[in-house]
Amino acid sequence: MVQEKKIIVVVDDEKHVCDIINEALGEVDNYRIFRFTDPDEARGFIQENSVDLVLTDLVMGDSSGVEIMETARDNHPDVIVILMTGYPTVKTAISVLKRGGYDYLIKPFKLEDLRSTIKRGLEHQRLQRENVNLRSQLELMRVSQAMSGGIRLHHLLGLIVDSAIGETPAEAASIILLDRRAHKYRVRCIAGSQDDPEIREFLHGNGPHGAFRFLKERSYVFKKAVTREGKSFKCSLVIYPLVSRGQNIGFLNVVSTARFHHITAGQEHLISLLASSAAQAVENNYMDRDLRRSYWMTIKALANAIEARDYYTAGHTDRVYRLAKMTARKLGWDSGRITYLRTGCILHDIGKIGVPDAVLNKPGILDAEERKIMQVHPELGASILQSIPFLEQVIPYIISHHERYDGGGYPRGLKGEKIPIEGRLLAVADTFDAIMSDRPYRASSTPEEAIRELIKYRGTQFDPAVVDAFISGYNEGLVNINVIYGRKFKPRLTCIIPPQTVPV
Repeated sequence: MVQEKKIIVVVDDEKHVCDIINEALGEVDNYRIFRFTDPDEARGFIQENSVDLVLTDLVMGDSSGVEIMETARDNHPDVIVILMTGYPTVKTAISVLKRGGYDYLIKPFKLEDLRSTIKRGLEHQRLQRENVNLRSQLELMRVSQAMSGGIRLHHLLGLIVDSAIGETPAEAASIILLDRRAHKYRVRCIAGSQDDPEIREFLHGNGPHGAFRFLKERSYVFKKAVTREGKSFKCSLVIYPLVSRGQNIGFLNVVSTARFHHITAGQEHLISLLASSAAQAVENNYMDRDLRRSYWMTIKALANAIEARDYYTAGHTDRVYRLAKMTARKLGWDSGRITYLRTGCILHDIGKIGVPDAVLNKPGILDAEERKIMQVHPELGASILQSIPFLEQVIPYIISHHERYDGGGYPRGLKGEKIPIEGRLLAVADTFDAIMSDRPYRASSTPEEAIRELIKYRGTQFDPAVVDAFISGYNEGLVNINVIYGRKFKPRLTCIIPPQTVPV
């Protein structure tokens, strides 16, 4: 199979920069490089052609690389944009990340760094295109939550159709179900544009590509070119059967019409998962334990994949959950609250997905500017999850686990009980695990040394009540530290909390 070449657009008002980059990347067989010194010409090219990656200077006379980035993302949602600048600031870096840039390079940069960044960016894009991305998995969890919550079938099917449209480039979708009494298939839910008669027929199961013309137990994807308003588009017609107990009970139909790309394998996979959800909803209208566990493990695996970028903290979220759960029990939390605790612990560092690898995996202590970049991750994590209603109750874990009891933390500098209890609890467990884990600039500590640190900063960095609950649970042996950290420590010592006055 011939590998499709990646389209890379280089934009810089200095021609020699474009030439150097072209020479550096031209050795790679699967790259096609297009160079522009005129930002307006670059934007025109991006609007009319398929583009995989854009490498643009940040400042070009009266034009801005941010404008190039916005044009690229408006026309190609999964495009990788890397900005170049000779005047780096923390504010610039944060702005690039918040606006959707993948990374930035500081001029003058080494050509090997350029190649490496482009390679990482295209690999990130490949995973997005060929696998269900994090947001899609969260959307599936939202569907699952609705199923388990006893939502009416009509509303649940509407949610599934909306998800198919919202999480893929689809313009319309429908669900056809078998009416068992009448022994006929009927459209039960339909959404999106139906102006085109051919699309309308397809959504109702009719026409040359309609579901009723084909075998009812397998999926079909038809890809063709269409012309609209004088422009060529790529149209994908997707049919996924709804199968329950070995029998077809309906179809999920999706129509995607995009300027440059047919529907991807990853998007097809998402549609297949939505079809499976619809089939189960029709039969049961609730989520059974196995499906709950399946979606939960998917989220955990994705969170672990994000955690794997920071290779000094492997297993961090699982360890933090065990420690936080012990503390929550000592604080009297019920099982429902601990369920959200588990999700909050697993997702608390999700914002690190937006931190550049150079900062995240720096082999040493971060400098002041790098710390500012790292400190964006709680707010970035909260912004990723805020549009997912059923994860609303875990956002306090994400956004406040780096706040300090004395008000000296980030991102909002909250003090005392103004910090959500979720953040105060997670801060203690998170810090204990950080002290117990190896870092490139220091070795791990013993449990007793870590607890001494918690006591030392009890009332300044940490909520005294949470520290006391943590130490109480530790003294009672509610967690097996040897198992959690995979190594044997000396016999447990009872840690005494000394009397002290909490600073006002």
